[in-house]
Amino acid sequence: MEICDRIFSTLDKKDKMAADLCKFLDIQSSTMSTWKTRKKDPPAKYMKKISIFLGVSLEWLLTGEELEQTLSIGNHELSEDENDLLALYRKLPERKKYETIGELKGFLKAVEESQKYLDQEKKVSV
Repeated sequence: MEICDRIFSTLDKKDKMAADLCKFLDIQSSTMSTWKTRKKDPPAKYMKKISIFLGVSLEWLLTGEELEQTLSIGNHELSEDENDLLALYRKLPERKKYETIGELKGFLKAVEESQKYLDQEKKVSV
């Protein structure tokens, strides 16, 4: 399967509109029609934005294969959930990354406060 085929099959699978991709890339719909009818791959300058729009990795878009990535921190290998969270974080615009970190810190603080309250309640009832 070629790049162009992966683009159009992913659009179909994810119920996304080619017109929305054109708008996202700031191209005419005729440009995309040419890619499809001539089985011509889009220029390299569009590949990263296409992968972002489709929610697929650039590696998969270009090759049809996912790279095996095992991320680790120190001696701790990241879980699938941790890898998923990191992948989502990396897709955020820079400004949103800072907001997300702030929200997570606030959430963590609320969880810790809640746990302190529960621990105090246990001590009182014992």
